[in-house]
Amino acid sequence: MISNRAPIISVLVVLLELWLVSCATPDAVSKFCGSATSTLAAAAPIFDDMKQSCLREVNSRNEFATFTPPIQNEGNCSLIGDQAKSAAAAAKILSEYFTAINSVASFGTSKAGTDAQKLLSEATALGGANSATQTALGSIAQFLVSAATSGYRQIQLEKDLSKASGDVPIVVTALVTIVRDDYIGRQLLSEEQKLSDQYREFARNKSPELTLMLDGRWHADEQGIAARRASAQNLVIALETLSKGFTDLATNSHHLKAKELAGLLEPYAAQLQTLVPQIQKAF
Repeated sequence: MISNRAPIISVLVVLLELWLVSCATPDAVSKFCGSATSTLAAAAPIFDDMKQSCLREVNSRNEFATFTPPIQNEGNCSLIGDQAKSAAAAAKILSEYFTAINSVASFGTSKAGTDAQKLLSEATALGGANSATQTALGSIAQFLVSAATSGYRQIQLEKDLSKASGDVPIVVTALVTIVRDDYIGRQLLSEEQKLSDQYREFARNKSPELTLMLDGRWHADEQGIAARRASAQNLVIALETLSKGFTDLATNSHHLKAKELAGLLEPYAAQLQTLVPQIQKAF
């Protein structure tokens, strides 16, 4: 969370000055925002897998060769699925926010989406109804609605962008917590443990040949979990990079020239572009 919002409020003012003075698109800002949007889009399959991981764990409690259809729904898994949908909706709101900044930096007007309020209603499980995360999401969503319906031009739009910009790191932190603590730290770990228990129980008193076959199958399933964990870990790194890059831009942009701004943002954009394929690797 950023404690001093004054530097952040100056970000869009500086973007406007750079655009007007240099008569050139601030490509570094556009590239960073595009990389941020790609990162947030790559997060969607990971959020989708949270409920599926829970269901895989539930189904792993059954013995092999019971020949019963897998469970498609379960109370706790449904709750996890609701939380995941909220995280996905919050990521989409952030994505539309960065799209709006990109549009302002590149064209002088916003191309914000019009589904922000719908997404906000879907994100209510993220952080709790009265949390700072919900307040931050509401601020960003309100800007997106205004930008989409008021026909703002650049000089008008930067004022509303600055109002929401301090809320971005709050939402990113909430997404990191869900991926790192809930998905990696609990769901995948529990799925992995239950899967091992299932194989171990079934292999008891079996022939060496069957035990060897089960070992090979377990390794294949374990590799799938490891791949999903690696993708999620890369997403955590990417989200933290996104937040740090945005904070550095907010803190330093008021005294940087266009070339210096590019030097500040390009390493963040490059790292995000490298991480996106790693996030997508298991999905």
